[in-house]
Amino acid sequence: MASNLTLRRITNQGGKMKHKYLNLNMGLVKENFVITKREEMSIWKSRGFKKAKRYPVFRYIPKSSETIMLGKPLTLGQFGLEKLRNSKVIDFSPCMGTYGMGGPGFVGLKIEGDFGIRWIVYCIWMAGEHILLDDRVLECYPDFASTYKPWISYGDDYARSVDNLRKLLNGQIIKDIQLSHDDLSITLSEDHSVTHTICTHKMSDQFPEQGGTGKKRNSYDNGSMEEYWMIIYDGTELSV
Repeated sequence: MASNLTLRRITNQGGKMKHKYLNLNMGLVKENFVITKREEMSIWKSRGFKKAKRYPVFRYIPKSSETIMLGKPLTLGQFGLEKLRNSKVIDFSPCMGTYGMGGPGFVGLKIEGDFGIRWIVYCIWMAGEHILLDDRVLECYPDFASTYKPWISYGDDYARSVDNLRKLLNGQIIKDIQLSHDDLSITLSEDHSVTHTICTHKMSDQFPEQGGTGKKRNSYDNGSMEEYWMIIYDGTELSV
């Protein structure tokens, strides 16, 4: 999976987009791309992806055996909440997405169910600051760590804290998922005796202040919660 993407967009002489999946404008998400082997193109075509002849991945030139394809992610509503129930968490990432020279900090759960394997991704800037696991925020700016006690630490403990969180989440089953205009709640359980809750809101006093301003912020300003949660195929990347 590529880690970075330039912000240049591809247009034809009339100024119209050459590719139907360029500049999707799904919240922060502009494109959903994959770099695939040519012999696997038919698999991605069956998933709705289309070849992009000159899509610019930062510092990456596809090999002769590879091609870049673009698709369109699904929102939670489009995918279907019921389909997510009883799926299993098999991985976790606090650093998904790319804007070319770095990442926006999307947070994703890799899940497996009757539908196969997908990622469910919260596509807002620094999403870990706006996700609560058992009423404890995933991340926050180091200056506020003593107040919010986030799951993920910075500095030398970062990798270990992410790994510990991954171990806690892996194997958990999505027992329920509730979505409203401004809120999302996911109930997880592995053995029915212990449950965990992942939740987020458009705004909550439990969210930490921003590092730059020292002020709290909304998770997003426009639209509804559903629009910022994307379901994508494993092996693909989201660009902003």
